[in-house]
Amino acid sequence: MAEHVEKLNPSKLGTKEYWDQFYALEQRNFAENSNDEGEVWFADADAEDKIVDFLINHTAFSDDELNDEFPFSRTSTSAIDLGTGNGHLLFRLRSEGGFMGNLCGIDYAETSVAFAKHILAKKKDEQQFDDPDNNITFEHVDFLNFPDDKTNEAWDLVLDKGTLDAIALSGDIIRNGLSGVDLFPTVVRDTLVRVGGIILITSCNFTEEELVKLFNIEGLQLWKTIKYPVFEFGGVKGQSISSVAFRRTK
Repeated sequence: MAEHVEKLNPSKLGTKEYWDQFYALEQRNFAENSNDEGEVWFADADAEDKIVDFLINHTAFSDDELNDEFPFSRTSTSAIDLGTGNGHLLFRLRSEGGFMGNLCGIDYAETSVAFAKHILAKKKDEQQFDDPDNNITFEHVDFLNFPDDKTNEAWDLVLDKGTLDAIALSGDIIRNGLSGVDLFPTVVRDTLVRVGGIILITSCNFTEEELVKLFNIEGLQLWKTIKYPVFEFGGVKGQSISSVAFRRTK
């Protein structure tokens, strides 16, 4: 059972209406200027750079080089990005990281998925990266409410950069008296990540310690963390962003 973490006050950032409108605007901006590919979340903390570097540094070049430190190969690793937004993280994993396995971005905002698909089409037209198998995809999925409407595929990597934060700001009770934050670890474990796979969570609302508590459930084990610059205020040290990776053990 996950340990208790303090609940956040509800905010419009936790509503589907907000994100539908946000990505509709992003898509209109893109239609007017195809170089405007939208917001990169946590850019001020270089979080995406650190995530990409982390994943490159913890994957092998080929399936013949796999071990505990490098459990995945860039030639075959599959990854799903929760709350993918404009798909920017997946595009970087393909173009910079050389991740050639199935890459899928899901979002509960239809406008987000449409936006990411338009960017993907543009990048293919401009030959910005190789996608010979057409295995970068985007799907409209609300994985907390309908965990079985995704695919039956279990993923090597489950990535989340800010989606848990948005879920925590919803305040909604999803089912059985449980909030989205309560359900998140077990839903991801049971429906998305394969045994031996990695869940990498990046948050600005939860500390590293809180993420470890939240994902302290059977079958998940703390694997590694990403370090960010530490600030000190009032004698207390901390990070503005936390990234924690967990491995599914069974």
